Amino acid sequence: MRFIKFIGILLIVTVFGLTSVQAQSFSASYKFLKAVKEVNYRDIKMAIEKGVNVNTRDYDDKTTALIMVTRIKDAPLAQYLLKNGAKPNLYGKDGKTSLVIAAGNGDRTTVALLIKFKADLDMADNNGTTPLIAAVLARKDQIVKLLLESGADYDLEDYSGRSPLQHAIETRRRRIEKTLKEAGAVH
Repeated sequence: MRFIKFIGILLIVTVFGLTSVQAQSFSASYKFLKAVKEVNYRDIKMAIEKGVNVNTRDYDDKTTALIMVTRIKDAPLAQYLLKNGAKPNLYGKDGKTSLVIAAGNGDRTTVALLIKFKADLDMADNNGTTPLIAAVLARKDQIVKLLLESGADYDLEDYSGRSPLQHAIETRRRRIEKTLKEAGAVH
């Protein structure tokens, strides 16, 4: 009987102990993401130095710190996160990776940085939009060139069945159309 009570107490202590550790972990992640949203460099650095998971996701939209930073075009902070273990191919609820977002924003510095850290050049979002298609749709000629030079696949179609070249033709982006054809894309 004493043994059973001992096991019961041990189980309760263990469960509460784990819950406490999980709550502290959640709290650290929450504080980290809050610091990222507020662009509070000091708190971001402190959280990373304390060992927070830089790939933790926002509870609501499943975005990571890197995605948040990419949206606000903060390349130095993106670089800091990448150097501290941020994974460039993680995506949020909408399926957008940091590279799709940066390409669509025309953020050349962040695009180059993500390419350097081995971001998947052809990873599409929930609509089939690749970084190259995002750059074409956003009319970002220099990003299109950078992605093509880095090896992005110009033949991949989105879920509507359109390739980057077809999007360039439909939106009358002659320079982008020319760039894609020079890279080997055919209509």
